[in-house]
Amino acid sequence: MNKRAITIAAALLLANIAGAAPQYSMQYTPVSCIKAGELPLLQLNVEGKGELRSYFRRINSTDWCSVEGLNDGPLSRVVLPKFENGDEIEYFFVLLQGRRVVARSPRIYRARVNADCQMPFARHILKLSLSCGQDDQAIPGALGAGYAVEERLIEGDPPVGSPDRPRQ
Repeated sequence: MNKRAITIAAALLLANIAGAAPQYSMQYTPVSCIKAGELPLLQLNVEGKGELRSYFRRINSTDWCSVEGLNDGPLSRVVLPKFENGDEIEYFFVLLQGRRVVARSPRIYRARVNADCQMPFARHILKLSLSCGQDDQAIPGALGAGYAVEERLIEGDPPVGSPDRPRQ
């Protein structure tokens, strides 16, 4: 009887493991400054398969640009283009599977570009896949609302009515 119970428990455990949804996450330690005139190397830990991409823009700019990163699990990295001394940028990361965002960084990060900054940078890059323009505005635009949401629970009626049911 014990042998049969162990066999059934093992079969149920294997069925749960096989049917479990894949987990996606990313951990990143933000940098406060980026070295001017160099290709910044941003390192992060990504859990899950997919295309790693970083979106960035200069402060007081409306257009987002993106660069493809390399998803190598705990050794994942993104290389941004060079920036001039005195610039300030904001950036975030997403993990894509096809056209679907399966993971994103928890917030939009800011960094100042400075000639005295001590941070890793890429020296030997053969290809930097950079894209800017209208095609790259969809993901930052869609995620912008999510990043603006505060981490607090609203009890009762929402503070603002919806377009379908405006307040009377």
